[in-house]
Amino acid sequence: MGIQRVVMDRLPVVFSTDSVLWLPVDAADDTIHEAIVTLDPDRRLGSAKRPVFLTAWLPCLKGSCLSFLGLSPASYQWLVGLAGDGFAAARRAELTAALAVADPGAALPDHPLEQVTALVRALTRAETGPAQFGLGRQPLWCGPDGGSGLACSCDPSTGRPGVTGSFLAGGSGAQLLTAGGADLAELIDTQPWGPQVREAVQAAEAELDWPARVEFLVEEGRSHIVTSTRASLRGAALLHAVATRYERGRLTPAQAVSLVEPLDVEQARSGVAQSLDLPVAARGLGVSPGIASGTVVFSATDAVAAQANGGQPVLVLTESRPEDLPGLLAATAVVTERGGQTSHAAVVARGLGLPAVAALVDGVLDADAKVLRTRHGDTVRAGDLVTVDGHAGVIHLGGRTGPTAEGQVAPELPGWLDEALSGLPGIAVRVNADTGADAAAGRALGADGVGLCRLEHMFLGERHQMLQRVLMARPGPDMSEDLATVHALLRAEITDILAAMDGRPVTIRLLDPPRHEFLPDLTELSLTTAATGAPADRDRLDITRRLHEHNPMLGVRGVRMGVLLPALTAVQIKALVEATLALRRAGRDPRPELLVPMVSAPAELDFVRGMLDDVCAHLGTSRAQAGISLGAMIETPRAALLAGSIARRADSLSLGTNDLTALVWGLSRDDAEQHLLPAYQDVGLLAESPFARLDVEAVGTLARQVAAEARAVRPDITLGVCGEQAADAAAVRFFAEAGFDHVSCAPPRIPLARLAAARAAVAQGAADVHPTGAGR
Repeated sequence: MGIQRVVMDRLPVVFSTDSVLWLPVDAADDTIHEAIVTLDPDRRLGSAKRPVFLTAWLPCLKGSCLSFLGLSPASYQWLVGLAGDGFAAARRAELTAALAVADPGAALPDHPLEQVTALVRALTRAETGPAQFGLGRQPLWCGPDGGSGLACSCDPSTGRPGVTGSFLAGGSGAQLLTAGGADLAELIDTQPWGPQVREAVQAAEAELDWPARVEFLVEEGRSHIVTSTRASLRGAALLHAVATRYERGRLTPAQAVSLVEPLDVEQARSGVAQSLDLPVAARGLGVSPGIASGTVVFSATDAVAAQANGGQPVLVLTESRPEDLPGLLAATAVVTERGGQTSHAAVVARGLGLPAVAALVDGVLDADAKVLRTRHGDTVRAGDLVTVDGHAGVIHLGGRTGPTAEGQVAPELPGWLDEALSGLPGIAVRVNADTGADAAAGRALGADGVGLCRLEHMFLGERHQMLQRVLMARPGPDMSEDLATVHALLRAEITDILAAMDGRPVTIRLLDPPRHEFLPDLTELSLTTAATGAPADRDRLDITRRLHEHNPMLGVRGVRMGVLLPALTAVQIKALVEATLALRRAGRDPRPELLVPMVSAPAELDFVRGMLDDVCAHLGTSRAQAGISLGAMIETPRAALLAGSIARRADSLSLGTNDLTALVWGLSRDDAEQHLLPAYQDVGLLAESPFARLDVEAVGTLARQVAAEARAVRPDITLGVCGEQAADAAAVRFFAEAGFDHVSCAPPRIPLARLAAARAAVAQGAADVHPTGAGR
């Protein structure tokens, strides 16, 4: 209780112009009394029959307001008869408390003039700043022919025009917000005050040039408008409002784009605003947005079989491996007990547009028994129907299957928004593409090129055995044959990608898999060898043990694998050069960029440059003639600190935020998001996971340093960013301001990244892009 705090977009217009007065906050008592007489010429203030009450307020954004002033014993009894004893008592208690703020121990005067004067003094003493206060007559919404309402000039969910809202008969605005009311659309054509409200809502929208939110009161069948403000819209409703004004020429492209956030587009196309009325089975980390339902399977093989039988499988795994790709392709959603934002399953799911949840915090997978046990005592078995919410990171029990699963919705921008973006500047957005189809999809969505092609992703599923044989082979004819198979596959795949992105840059990254992802499972192989005793199995076990690493993410991967297996590096480069030359001879315009991953020493880049030159010479060309540039990934802290030295040897640098974040923080990409980071967030040590939102304080500092040092030695060097944070709106804006040339993300994220890039450019170039009267 006490002085009510209210938010006013403008001064209350509940009172007609002839029933409101503005007085200086230091007005004399006689001046206040004269104002009361003016507002109440019939002397009904405090009377026992149809009394008048007053409201006083201060004209500030978060002003103070006191209502039902003049509550004498006689008018108190009248109010009890109208609205009930509880309501009247609450109003008197509020006035008493408000007076006590300024004058502790003072009794609320019974005489209405003295009461109004005392409370006005309390109101104006409690605030500083405004020079005036308003005094007006209080409409009575609490009678049998009264009430409070909230109207909007459009459907707040869809944006479709038409008056919507709610109305609570005999209730206050506060009661309306807490208890709800009747559907205004069903009342507005039947109540005497309906036409007045409709007219006021339409007038407010016309004045604001934006969907209006109107608060109103009804007294004795007549409506009074309290406030008219711009409706706060999100998702589909916001897009509809902006589209209408953009298409009518009332918003420029820059103005339209500045009003729409990537989250609005995502919500509009996914329907995420609709809550799921389903029990929760388990919670984890939402690593790929979307909502989909299906039946649970616990292996990639079962997922493929379920899809073949017309089912919609939800694939539940401890963690995914390259050979699980067929199951991921068959699934309608993915759940992994382990992992995080940058885990194998998360990256693949985002590329496929599948809802996915990882790092379960209250679920344990029993792979042998094929059940998922939760802390709530639930047991999810194969064949159970579940719904996966990749936005919230929740697995629900139950759901529905069918073609409306949200995860399958195409991620295209509305045509008007795509048109608005096309003419705006901004940091370039490239696509992460591992197939020609990915590259073509990214191009169709507006990507400026391929920012990251991961060659290891060409060996997922059954193909993983091709790379496994090379990694485990001893030098000789067998290894040569396996390398030839790898070369042929890479040349064909790279050709498809270059052709799909003809005339635009394509960054091909050398193999960068942690070796354990492509080696046999050591435990399974040990059991098999013990059971069979076969020499071939023992040989495979010996090799696997020799190649086994305790921390493979920091082991032989990236350029390190290339140094230890130069023959494998050579066939990758040869496939790229041959694909480039063949397309150029066919009259195409391939623009390849070779990217070296996990660089820590500048000499590593020299090593790959030498191999590139040797391969080109062997094919009768040169690196310059082939038109292949050479770049380095900056994903280790050492590389970031040596960016200037590396830039002298490189045509481009690509910041790998996934590994750089993990190494700066000293965290495991696959484990930290399951227990550690959620616990840190729970106790307030972290606001967000650094894998989900760019760590501007540390990783961002390194990124700025990389850009500055690289530009200092090579002003024309190309600077890019790849990693799961690259499509985040805040990260896009940061990298644009830091001087990077492009970001790269999965195909479904391209439209949102383009929008974020354009918004960043608009914000950077013009602070006053909002038209007069436009806003949320």
